Amino acid sequence: MEEAPITARAPRSRGNGEGSVFQDNRGRWRARIKVDGKQINRFAPTKTEAKRILRELVTDADKGTPHGDGSLTLAAVIDRWAETVLPGLGLAPPTVTVNRWALGVLTTDLGSKRLTVLTPEAVELAFGRRADAGMSRESLIKLRSVLSKVLAWAERRQYVTRNVAKLVDLPAAAKRTEAGRALDVEQARALLAAVYGHRLAALWIVMLMLGLRPGEAAGLQWADIDTDRALIHVRRSLKLHDGVAVVTDQLKTARARRSLAAPPEVVSALRTHRVTQAEERLLAGALWSAEWPGQVFTTTIGTLIRPENVRKDLAKLTAAAGLGRWHPNELRHSCASILSAAGVPLEHIADVLGHDGTRMTSLVYRHAVSPSVGGALAMSAALQAKA
Repeated sequence: MEEAPITARAPRSRGNGEGSVFQDNRGRWRARIKVDGKQINRFAPTKTEAKRILRELVTDADKGTPHGDGSLTLAAVIDRWAETVLPGLGLAPPTVTVNRWALGVLTTDLGSKRLTVLTPEAVELAFGRRADAGMSRESLIKLRSVLSKVLAWAERRQYVTRNVAKLVDLPAAAKRTEAGRALDVEQARALLAAVYGHRLAALWIVMLMLGLRPGEAAGLQWADIDTDRALIHVRRSLKLHDGVAVVTDQLKTARARRSLAAPPEVVSALRTHRVTQAEERLLAGALWSAEWPGQVFTTTIGTLIRPENVRKDLAKLTAAAGLGRWHPNELRHSCASILSAAGVPLEHIADVLGHDGTRMTSLVYRHAVSPSVGGALAMSAALQAKA
């Protein structure tokens, strides 16, 4: 049995008819409005939500905003976004893979939902089921982030009037992955002492003091380094493609392309490394590879250094220094944590790391390394040996 309509009237000067909210014969709450002779229906799970939708429809009619197709599903929008937007973001292949994974999950769980009735509660219910099945909090954060990007695009095209992903709370019971770790200031000083004299000392110092991703540091070329102005330009990354090391200008994200002020210790280490590399080139003679000219960090014959060898060398160094075995990416975490402990604002740390906003910086990379300016000066001051 239908409930008496609750009406709202759009201005007659626009030729719009009356809007109403009612429950149809299938028990669905419906918001209906006629705009320029065209009847528009939106469905909602509750009367309150239907009223909210009606208010938006009337407001949009006043503004002349198009309402799009009320039958458009999230799956359809995801398909459009994946086809037209994702390829143009310039993301690294692994990041594209993660985004496509997230789009697949969202399509499976919520794809049949019409955009007009997609609510924060519906998304939270789907996320709750995923958490109950064992999905980590970090994975749910990624799902929410990708959903927000898709809906922001849909909002700009007026397929939806709001981005519900921004209103979604994550399940409280979602498990967190094992916390990462970071060197504290004393451990970082011990590492700097341990790497002194190693042929790749500058590599470890760059990663620790500038927070570069391992691939970004290994992909540096001398054209990216201005020692006179103490600037490092992150423009490339070393990656493995089918097991072969290559240097590409495809960085992980658009924000990964950045220029960083280098602490004096980094500048000094790079100048020393350049001299060492020139000596190695002379010693290698004809064996020196001409495939990667201008590469900062290479093997003793000028070829690209492989990530697995970088990991092994660092683990040996840190173990010999009494620090245990550490991974190159943990130097990036250490940079963020030491800068935070030195009082550098989170927004600045996110810029140093090349993050899009501070969420990832805060949740994943910043660890407590001491009781709780510029990054270059703060890092240099934090790691200076005690008088």
